[in-house]
Amino acid sequence: MRITIESPGQYYEQVVTELRRRITASVSIVEYDEIWNTEITGPSIVIQFEDAHPGTRQATGRYTHRQIITAHCLIPVSVPKATLTATDLACEVERIIDLNRFGIDPKCVGAPDIQVSGDTSYLFGFDGVVARGVQWIQPLYLGQDYFADEETRGSVWLAMNPKDPDDKNAYSKIFPGDATG
Repeated sequence: MRITIESPGQYYEQVVTELRRRITASVSIVEYDEIWNTEITGPSIVIQFEDAHPGTRQATGRYTHRQIITAHCLIPVSVPKATLTATDLACEVERIIDLNRFGIDPKCVGAPDIQVSGDTSYLFGFDGVVARGVQWIQPLYLGQDYFADEETRGSVWLAMNPKDPDDKNAYSKIFPGDATG
């Protein structure tokens, strides 16, 4: 059974899960928000969501988000041949990403379009770390089909570690609509 996703965050979780499954445990996967507080002492991968652009609608009319994503492969310079090792890891990651839906239903995700694989050390500016990034455009087909009954959305809510998903006080309203909250 394929996984149905409704957000880029759910896609991210599937990518991280699949990378952890396919890559040796000696390579850590660090959250992008945490990389700035983490000392890179061994091979690491950081997934960065960059820009998103609209894409061509699916045949069903489902909206397409073309999400630009980079998997940065970081290697400490203390590792022999660090640049070559980072390049090798980036190539492995690139082959995992290529044509991989990460177990997600094809109605929610398309084939990735690899854009570039190259030096991303300058983005982090860490002394003693070499980085090679694999960037791809990932089509995400989120929301309802155009021809389905109209989606009723009174407002947009963002979960912030809710204790009880039915407790509206556990959420932060980011876009008020016609629903009360």
